[in-house]
Amino acid sequence: MAWSLLVRNGSLIDGSGAPARPADVAVEGDRIVAIGPGLSGEAARVIDAGGHAVAPGFIDMHSHSDLFYFACPSAESKVRQGVTTEVVGMCSFSQAPLRPDQREIVQGWAGGIGASLDLNWESFAQYLDALRAIRPTVNIAHFVGHGALRIAAMGFEARPAGADDLRGMQRLLGEAMDAGAFGFSTGLVYAPSAYSDTEELIALARAMAPRGGYYFSHIRGESSMLLDSINEAIRIGEEAGVGVQVSHVKASGRENWPKIDAALRLFESARARGVDVFGDVYPYNAGSTKLDNMMPAWAHDGGLTKLLERLADRPTRRRIVEECLIDGERWGTVSQGGIGFDQVFIATCRRRELEGLSLAQIARQSGMAPAETLMNLLLEQKCTVGMVSFSQSIENVAKVLAHPLLMIGSDSIPLYSGDGDRPGKPHPRTYGTFPRVLGEYARQQKLFPLETAVYKMTGMCAARLRLRDRGLVREGYAADLVIFDPRGVRDESTFAEPHRYPSGIPYVVVNGAVVVDGGRMNPAGTGRILTP
Repeated sequence: MAWSLLVRNGSLIDGSGAPARPADVAVEGDRIVAIGPGLSGEAARVIDAGGHAVAPGFIDMHSHSDLFYFACPSAESKVRQGVTTEVVGMCSFSQAPLRPDQREIVQGWAGGIGASLDLNWESFAQYLDALRAIRPTVNIAHFVGHGALRIAAMGFEARPAGADDLRGMQRLLGEAMDAGAFGFSTGLVYAPSAYSDTEELIALARAMAPRGGYYFSHIRGESSMLLDSINEAIRIGEEAGVGVQVSHVKASGRENWPKIDAALRLFESARARGVDVFGDVYPYNAGSTKLDNMMPAWAHDGGLTKLLERLADRPTRRRIVEECLIDGERWGTVSQGGIGFDQVFIATCRRRELEGLSLAQIARQSGMAPAETLMNLLLEQKCTVGMVSFSQSIENVAKVLAHPLLMIGSDSIPLYSGDGDRPGKPHPRTYGTFPRVLGEYARQQKLFPLETAVYKMTGMCAARLRLRDRGLVREGYAADLVIFDPRGVRDESTFAEPHRYPSGIPYVVVNGAVVVDGGRMNPAGTGRILTP
């Protein structure tokens, strides 16, 4: 027997949660063709995995890489974590569908996360064709963003959807799903998705139910509104008859940390009565988003241009401060809760000397109040600033990671490739999410067995998305594999020094091509745009 690739002497963790076992894995082309101890036969390439685990390629259940594939198709900062498939189009953001007259609005809308968008398409199908043409290294499961649907159907207006608006969004959603979208996502703290009511979301979800679409949601509030917001997501799935995924489950703001147990019970009780609801989580107590999300939703009405006008208007700034400033020391938002200015750090900014500094530090340098510093920076940089914010409990992170209804999603934003100086101080989840779960939480904290950790980022995710030939090491399945050292795998990225690739992941295989080879990146452009 002759194969294109043979992985020998490894400890197979097959993605099902079953105990590891010794086994060789043979690959021909882009498929796994044989599994077993002591496979004999010729192979064009042999990898000796002695002392290493062999697992399915990791599936990132929540990522924003779609805003960066065109600039970084290798997706190296993700692939070198062992990720072979990404779920994107999250939190209401997607680059399509797009009306030609709205390109500038959409560019401003997504620019705060550091993306520079070309937007040379209109339909979701045209966009996916453009994505295929750049030949990304990873496989991509794409959702369509509710924000994109809303902008295309009714502009960037702070109002409920009318009947015609809703029909327009339903038509665009249907076209996106026909093109290959897995469903739609909301970001109910981000304008214009935040301007929707529950009935609008139920109507959209119900329209895609016959196609088997999923509703993935960055819920309406992760702080004081946490429980009501999870209940809203569950209600949408229950009434529309669709599967629900609650994104990056957390309780933000110290005063809300005790709510996490009740939040997890909502998942359990909903599933007990038959609602198809799961969630995902990243293994850090800090989040990351665009800095303009610290402005109230009403300030975003009309898009970036209107937001900048409001930030330049003194009476409006006073209104924002009166609404958001707490006790003169903290800033309150529905997503962060009450957060100190010393807990908000600049991740990406055209003024690179500010990257890595907190708003409190920048305020001290400028001699101005932190609230004024925040709004001045947004105005000066036209809202193209990303942030990292520490609003969560590290104890809650472990509790949520361990929950059996939650899988792993990085929620990472930018992509990077190569070595040397790279811009920004991005959240370390950009480089370290999956090795952190394996090293910090499975090996060191013993939060769960290694097999459970792998299951939460492979087989569980594939089953959720109904990917029939990925997420497990099985004969006939796609040859997406990661080979890692169970005793040495770890994240090297830190908040202070984020641009570090992980240790202990010497080989990654995507559709049969060895794209990380002996710890060196070898982008082969073999990723696929997956369809439901």
